[in-house]
Amino acid sequence: MKVTQYFFRRTAMWLALSSMLWVSSCGELLELAPPSQIVAENFWQTAGDAEAGLMSAYNFMQNSMTQNFITVPLVLADDSRANSGGNFTRHEAFVATSVHGNVLDHWRDVYQAIQSANDVLVNVPKINDPALQKDRVLGEAYFIRGWAFFQLVRLWGKIPLPLSPSKSATQDFNLKRSEVPEVYAQIFKDLLEAEKLLPATHPNNNRARPAKGSARAWLAKAYLQQPKPDYALALAECEEIMADAQYKLVAGSAFGDIFQVGKQNTSETIFEMSFRPNTATEGHGMDNETVQYAGSSFRLRPHQKIIDAFKNSVGDSRAAPSLGTFNNNAYIRKYEQAAPGVSNRGSQTSNLVYLRLADIVLLRAECLNEMGKTDEAIPFLNQIRSRAGLPPTTATTQAQVRQAIRDERFLELAFEPHRWYDLIRWNIAVGTVPNLTEANRDRVLWPIPARELDLNPNLDQNPSY
Repeated sequence: MKVTQYFFRRTAMWLALSSMLWVSSCGELLELAPPSQIVAENFWQTAGDAEAGLMSAYNFMQNSMTQNFITVPLVLADDSRANSGGNFTRHEAFVATSVHGNVLDHWRDVYQAIQSANDVLVNVPKINDPALQKDRVLGEAYFIRGWAFFQLVRLWGKIPLPLSPSKSATQDFNLKRSEVPEVYAQIFKDLLEAEKLLPATHPNNNRARPAKGSARAWLAKAYLQQPKPDYALALAECEEIMADAQYKLVAGSAFGDIFQVGKQNTSETIFEMSFRPNTATEGHGMDNETVQYAGSSFRLRPHQKIIDAFKNSVGDSRAAPSLGTFNNNAYIRKYEQAAPGVSNRGSQTSNLVYLRLADIVLLRAECLNEMGKTDEAIPFLNQIRSRAGLPPTTATTQAQVRQAIRDERFLELAFEPHRWYDLIRWNIAVGTVPNLTEANRDRVLWPIPARELDLNPNLDQNPSY
């Protein structure tokens, strides 16, 4: 992989050091060769090496999560607002710059995940350890790389597409940005390969390790997010997922379990990022950002629009697990580790739910409606409403059902990282999102980080930056 010298050299060093630490745990530290020899000659020999390489990709995937995968899309959209914090307030005002800290960090973290996934994809096929579950490991690597390219294209548009790992500091790192259709073609290729190789069920029912349904869910979302949505292909993926017996909506009374520490890995989750075993070693900080307690940042609050929407959705069982009130402040509950005001937040951080069945059910309804099959779409919309304790929709026409589906996604997926991308793909972000107008609509894309422009003369900047 060849995008910037800085982060790929750093990744190679990280992998080398990880290898050293892993071997030292077996009591062989004094016999270790130099790190370059560990990577080039002694690594990628066993099933354990393959898993270590895969864990490197997950590590960088984790690094990108809180501010950049969840919080920033929330403040860009209309279900949350920035209470404080320069990173958040600048994004909310659409005045982020190419030297903005989390713009730099997110690009680096996601490309580091790609570097690690590429390392797995190139090296694992050569391993001849009978203990190696080769298809699963490669499937997970394709899954991570497909997710990473999807994350990057949604935020930056045209991006470099490295498909092999960097191996030395003398490689050419100066890839140009590929056009958006080419990026989506690679996303589809990676996720289809992941779908083929991944196991049918989540290993040990651990929803933090992807199964075929996880790849199908990202495929469905990518088919709809590309510049020209493909409703038929997205519908086919949604149908496959909903036919899979391991995925079921939880009961309305158990809606909060999807997000609650100790109750996750529910039947509704299609993929969630694990942050275990405890906050001392691994955490994401979303509780700190969204809930008031001594020492918390409390930098993210629900927008009045979503507060009003839940008030108007009388009897909605999703309201209480989604929204709370403390000291006359509304706050987000989906990432809550303990009650507001309680300083002891517990030792375990909740997993972050990326993909769940309700999202897919509503996407299936949307696909059917956009394909002119409105009568077939309505039952799936009502399936989500029924789970929430709401009466069937009164919408009947295609336009009415379209709006009803959008309104339902707003409530069902509140404070999860989907609303911003929904508004973009529906082409209604301008006019819906505060601070986004025709004058600054180019800023739906983030700026290419200045660091990358300095290192790579073949990169160009997005408009308006």
